[in-house]
Amino acid sequence: MTPHRVCVIIYQGFASYDVAGPVQAFRATGVHRYSVVLTSVAGGLVESDCPGVTFSSLSMSSVVDPIDTLLIVGGNEAPQASNDPLLIEWVERLANRSSRVACVCTGAFLAAQAGLLSGRRAATHWRYCDEMERRFSDVRVERDPIWIRDGGIWTSAGISAGVDLALALIEEDLGVETALEAARELVVFFKRPGGQSQFSTLLSSQIADARGPLRGLLDWIADNLAADLRTELLAGRAGMSLRTFARICIEHTGKAPAKLVESLRVEAARESIERTEAPFTTIAARYGFGDEQRMRRAFVRQLRVTPTDIRMRFSQRMERASS
Repeated sequence: MTPHRVCVIIYQGFASYDVAGPVQAFRATGVHRYSVVLTSVAGGLVESDCPGVTFSSLSMSSVVDPIDTLLIVGGNEAPQASNDPLLIEWVERLANRSSRVACVCTGAFLAAQAGLLSGRRAATHWRYCDEMERRFSDVRVERDPIWIRDGGIWTSAGISAGVDLALALIEEDLGVETALEAARELVVFFKRPGGQSQFSTLLSSQIADARGPLRGLLDWIADNLAADLRTELLAGRAGMSLRTFARICIEHTGKAPAKLVESLRVEAARESIERTEAPFTTIAARYGFGDEQRMRRAFVRQLRVTPTDIRMRFSQRMERASS
């Protein structure tokens, strides 16, 4: 079969793992499945974000063959690099010759500057979501997913999410079995779906409130998800008025109390669905949903998938991966 042609765009200060992770995933499918070239504006050696670690590249003008996947990688320098008019001109040129475009992490800044994300949903590293929203008001930035596909444009969150994105591309190109084999070769336990959160709700809340007034309460909620966690009861436990508690919860976690509780319950239930064969009724009761239908509605609100979708996806993949 003809190798799938991948053209990777790099620039000064790009994240080395944003290249190495996806390229290693493509390589894990076999020697001849993917043909990968690295390209930069001028070509030659390009230094990554790791001092002394350089990657060899072709000049963008020398890339003349059709491109199946244009992969734009990220890094801390990507937002600044997106201000380089020559680089963005070449991004646009190569994208116009590509069957699809995929951005790892802050590589989305280059794609957005080139107009590729206008009117589209996009993901990027959680730390850069605010900046992307400020700079590109026509891009619908989604803070939670580890990767998003909107038409022929794929974007992902940061660092390891680039591997998840590559595995999703491999699944589209070569099928789920090959993607699973690549995941196993990389010693990746799960091939995570795009809708999965890039950051734990509990961890992000704990970080935001590390020394704040909710510190002990957050841990207690996580340990007692089956309890009655109505907002007024949590406010009493925190020793605050209902109004004060709601305000502080939003200020310190970014979520209203009821939304925070639902997010923590969904996160715990999702993990249980992925890792166990427990019935949905048991999981729903264990994590405070009351019944299976309420759990299903919460999953659709939070993850845009049902518990059945998740159970089916992970059970099939684990069976295939172990066969």
